[in-house]
Amino acid sequence: MPRNFQEKLLNFIESGWVKVDQKKTRYDFEIKGAKVFATANSIERISKPLQSRFRRLVLPRYTEEQFLHVTQQVLPRLSLKIAEFIGKCVWERQGDIRDVISIGKLVKNEDNPRDALEIVETIYHYS
Repeated sequence: MPRNFQEKLLNFIESGWVKVDQKKTRYDFEIKGAKVFATANSIERISKPLQSRFRRLVLPRYTEEQFLHVTQQVLPRLSLKIAEFIGKCVWERQGDIRDVISIGKLVKNEDNPRDALEIVETIYHYS
């Protein structure tokens, strides 16, 4: 997140006012009662003042069972068998759910586990 955007976000959190200049338009308005939620994989590049405005929650890594359940949820167009197969392949490679989504976009519903494995191995080989 660029520093200037962090400053604007910090100003919004403190005042409730949004002040943005975009191209030839200036936005200046208030939002009352807003709550701000944010996520980050790493907070090192977020300014200390902005970090201090948030409650930090560290979420544990999925268990394998949870990961496979989420895999089935994010790949609804694929059969449960293929979705679970992809999930297990990604889990074994310490991948994350974004890998499952990327691979799921490339696998066709009529593909068998061998076809899916070929895609998984290709993705991980060239990533």
